[in-house]
Amino acid sequence: MGSTYNPKLSIVRVENLRLRSFIGFIDWETEKLQDVIISFSFKYDTAMASKSDDVQYAVDYKKITKGIIDFVDQQSFHLIEALANKIYNHIQIADSAIQEITVRVEKPHALRFADNVLVEIDGKDRYNAAIIAMGSNIDSEENFSKALGHLQQFGFIMQRTSFIKTEPLKFEEQPEFLNGAVLLHTKKSLSELKMHLKQTEALLGRVRTDNKNAPREIDLDVLTYNGFITDQDIEELPFLIDFIQQLQPEIQVQK
Repeated sequence: MGSTYNPKLSIVRVENLRLRSFIGFIDWETEKLQDVIISFSFKYDTAMASKSDDVQYAVDYKKITKGIIDFVDQQSFHLIEALANKIYNHIQIADSAIQEITVRVEKPHALRFADNVLVEIDGKDRYNAAIIAMGSNIDSEENFSKALGHLQQFGFIMQRTSFIKTEPLKFEEQPEFLNGAVLLHTKKSLSELKMHLKQTEALLGRVRTDNKNAPREIDLDVLTYNGFITDQDIEELPFLIDFIQQLQPEIQVQK
């Protein structure tokens, strides 16, 4: 989590994707194709994409849309609630950069005297799962306690690892570290969460210097977010992989 982290969020919106599906649970609905209208949006940090004008830094919304077409068009669903949720999950796992998803599924003329029936999902109403790694070698136990108090303000701590002592790496002339991790359920987006963690580090006294491996009151990093590994340095610290395996064993990480 760099000291210059400054996200620039943009909204991508796809509107009125018109498909036909068998949708409903009474006999005629399971035998006759009906119109479904799908709209969705999400935010992501477009700083690199905007600066470079390079597609490798952009979220591929065309691929996301094609995936929705493949599993919706000409397929069968009993409930538009289930369909909306499947679309939401499809978007969420498409790219780790995606946040604040909204999904709207419409079933025109589903009710007599009504133009439309629709289901909307707003990602702000749903909890995200994140593993937060904690590290300290200055007043470690006190700062861990303070950090846990701050983390509770960002969501619900569902589980935590044991706290372990590790020897310093790279810059060895310093005290050993206390390390641990928590599984946090939070409504905050990834960019918001990173900014809050940076603020917490500052409030607990951390001052960043040119020595990235210097002693610190607290270090707080997002290891995973909604199933994605978000910290690319975990291979350098094997105990971080152990933390992920303890808290989210469904995420496959190779040591």
